Amino acid sequence: MDRQRHAAQRQVLGEIAQACHPQAELSMVRRVCLFLVSVLFLSCPAGAGQNWASDKGMVMPTVHGPVVDGIRLDIPRILENRRLATLGYVDVSAGPFFADPLGRRDSTDAIQRAVNFSRDHQLVCFFPQGEYLISDTIRCVQPLYERSNGKVLGARLHPCVLVGSRAGKRPVIRLAAGSPGFGDAGNPKYVIHFWARSTRDPHKPEPNISMNQMLVNLDVVIGRENSGAVAIRHRAAQGSGVQECTIDATHGFKGLEGGAGSGGLHAGLTVIGGAIGLDLVQTQPAPTIAGVTLVGQRKRAIVYAGRQALSAVGVDIRMNGPGPAIETRPVSWNPHHGQMSLVDARLVMNHPESTAISAGSSLYLENVFIKGAAIAVQGPGGVAVPGNTMNGRLIARLARGTSPPAWKGLRYTAPVLLDGDVVAGGLVRLSPGESFEGLSDHLWPSDFPGFETAGIINVQHPPYNAVGDGRSDDHAAIQAALDSGAPVFLPKGYYALSRPLELPPGATLVGTAAHLSILMPLADTKAFADAAHAAPLLRTSAGTEQGTIVAFLGLYTPPDTPGATALHWRCGGDSVLRAVTTATSPPRGGHKRPGNPATRAVPLVLVDGNGGGRWFGFHQESWKPHGPGYRHLLIRETQGPLDLYQCNPEHGRGEANMEIRNARNVRIFGLKGEGNRPILLLSGSRGIRVYGYGGNGAAFEGNALFEVRDSTDVILACLVDHPRLAGQGSDDFFAGRGVDPTLWHMVREITEGRKDRMTAPLVRPTAYILGPIDGKRP
Repeated sequence: MDRQRHAAQRQVLGEIAQACHPQAELSMVRRVCLFLVSVLFLSCPAGAGQNWASDKGMVMPTVHGPVVDGIRLDIPRILENRRLATLGYVDVSAGPFFADPLGRRDSTDAIQRAVNFSRDHQLVCFFPQGEYLISDTIRCVQPLYERSNGKVLGARLHPCVLVGSRAGKRPVIRLAAGSPGFGDAGNPKYVIHFWARSTRDPHKPEPNISMNQMLVNLDVVIGRENSGAVAIRHRAAQGSGVQECTIDATHGFKGLEGGAGSGGLHAGLTVIGGAIGLDLVQTQPAPTIAGVTLVGQRKRAIVYAGRQALSAVGVDIRMNGPGPAIETRPVSWNPHHGQMSLVDARLVMNHPESTAISAGSSLYLENVFIKGAAIAVQGPGGVAVPGNTMNGRLIARLARGTSPPAWKGLRYTAPVLLDGDVVAGGLVRLSPGESFEGLSDHLWPSDFPGFETAGIINVQHPPYNAVGDGRSDDHAAIQAALDSGAPVFLPKGYYALSRPLELPPGATLVGTAAHLSILMPLADTKAFADAAHAAPLLRTSAGTEQGTIVAFLGLYTPPDTPGATALHWRCGGDSVLRAVTTATSPPRGGHKRPGNPATRAVPLVLVDGNGGGRWFGFHQESWKPHGPGYRHLLIRETQGPLDLYQCNPEHGRGEANMEIRNARNVRIFGLKGEGNRPILLLSGSRGIRVYGYGGNGAAFEGNALFEVRDSTDVILACLVDHPRLAGQGSDDFFAGRGVDPTLWHMVREITEGRKDRMTAPLVRPTAYILGPIDGKRP
């Protein structure tokens, strides 16, 4: 332990030495204070600094000291901005980093050290209002994590999270003009690069374990003479994404590269200029983009060739060149790439010979307005929709599939199926005029709350005095704050509850980050002890038109409390659930891992009553022990509307991972799943839409991944899996086992009084439609 302590101390001294570089322009008083802080830190107990890992380090050690299963609860003493540190934030403009918010001094090194420090100490890297000048790549590298048993895993609790202030104009990271290495479009270079180290080779990326890595409310500007610059690279999975970001790529190559799926998404993006706005050639399964504006790209607004179906919703594109504005491409080595669903979109072209959309893989469009294009939609299989340069065309619905070449002896097809019958040539329905849902209809409120919101209550402040140590009962403190009617903020911490929290109508509850502000049951409490009568950690009120907001926090139900569920959502209207995680293991905060944990018998997350609104980034991946009635997510007897932007329920051992039962008006923009049970069960429901599915799910022999029982007005678009062949995995593996693709079905339809219908085993529907749709035949 002394050796570990001394190593940590040496590293701290190195950090302090860097912080005291002459560039930092420290006053003598601040230098002395920083030295005294370092002395205090060096006198702390052995192990308290053990988690100091630089960007060159490949494995994070098991954390010791004041922690709750790996989340540090102490506040690093060398942080100058103590107020923000107590909330869970590292101020990049304060000591020991001193990034310059006036944009006069190069802040590359300062920001990089702040990013590394925030990640290693499980904090959020926070940018106060201002402009930060950089000249090299900011590397946001998620490390590996070594558990106490020696097993090395992805460090999902050590992500890089970069967040900008909401107290005025959005902060900006600006790449200086003519920065070294950014001038060659043939050899692009990233301004901000998110990636995760691979468990197989720590020097290489493994995007499927890049989790909880976020950039939120930060703008990026590429300065002149940087023609090879890519503003952001972020291909990632659960809990990750770029949100609320404007990228000015006028003088660069690309705006954003890499797609987030599998429970992650990019949303609220604007890209100005560049040769390519969004390069989504490489993505995680079923990537989702929502509320995206792309203006003035020179070649393409969106290029897609990613893994399974892209779900793009609320997309606004304005291009001057010939385009195509959107291009989708298959890949030669796998047939299940490049499919796309595009919903509620507007494409305005200003070139006489332009093409709006060119599709090389299966394509589904709904409510897409195209103006100024000579060709509105090209392929697959020729011109699907000619242009109308004067008045534009509104495509109410288009479904056009293409059968990929044989793969490993398997020949897949992608038909359009209407009430069980193949629609030859696909489906095209045009409408006159323009009808476009604005971007705000697919995003959260523009004045989204945070810790800087006027009048917000910090639950750790008097008179509430929540503790957040995972062992003290914080129920009364948080409930009192919620009952006050003011918005409520949860700083970083584990908030143990002796009984459910009840959210009043229109309540706001936000945290620091999904992996840092955690609600959990108090250990050994009666309210969460009975699996047969489970209670949620959080329950909303049941109002119809209310703006309830729950965001940037986690709901943790450990294995020794089978009577605790995560969430009971009953509110509707413009309510928002954003970046909220649910976790069921490992034990934390006084909880233990039982030898024979009780089986979970009821859904972990339940939506009923007036439940509706918009959810961004739901994911749940636990896999045992589950009874038949367990669901990761159950939507029951609701009228909606409820929109889910990237939904990732997987690995469940109940009858289905997710169920929509006797419900109306539910839309899922991007659904991803793994395992052998149905990803989605529809029963007695109407007005259900799934715009894009992906993942390596493989149903058991003779079964289906989508099961539809006694439901109508259903559209399942672009259902595409990554083939998981027999011999892969096992029944005891969390993701199940591979199954011969010729022995299972994508969709099974069960209707009382009629023989069951199933898609043929190798059919991957571009659209599976059960009419009537919106009261009429499609």
